[in-house]
Amino acid sequence: MPLYIHRENTGYLGGAIPTLVLVSTDPVEKLPVFQLDAGRPLPCEGWQILAGLTASVVDGPGDSGIFVDGMASPEETEERFAWLEAVDRAGGAVVLVVDSHSAVDDWPTLAEDGKAQGGFVPAVQRTG
Repeated sequence: MPLYIHRENTGYLGGAIPTLVLVSTDPVEKLPVFQLDAGRPLPCEGWQILAGLTASVVDGPGDSGIFVDGMASPEETEERFAWLEAVDRAGGAVVLVVDSHSAVDDWPTLAEDGKAQGGFVPAVQRTG
């Protein structure tokens, strides 16, 4: 069953590999524990992201998935477009599910802790 994440529990981080941070105390079925290989997040096999302005969908195997609420106001448009362009350039995003609104910029600590779920999720290729 897909999980719904409200916009107050989302974060969009830029950088070489854009990151979608989702806060949920509910575990996401079939989403792997967050792990690194040589400092880079491992891919989430069988998952893909369709990132958008008004909503994003992180689709997993079977009925697993996450529906992510989108923008709340027009003031967010420029920042969100920049994040979407970064997702297109990187061919996907790191999806990171954590259980609290704490710092998520220290990937090695998150991976070592073993509580975070996620990894690199390839983007659905858009046409047209």
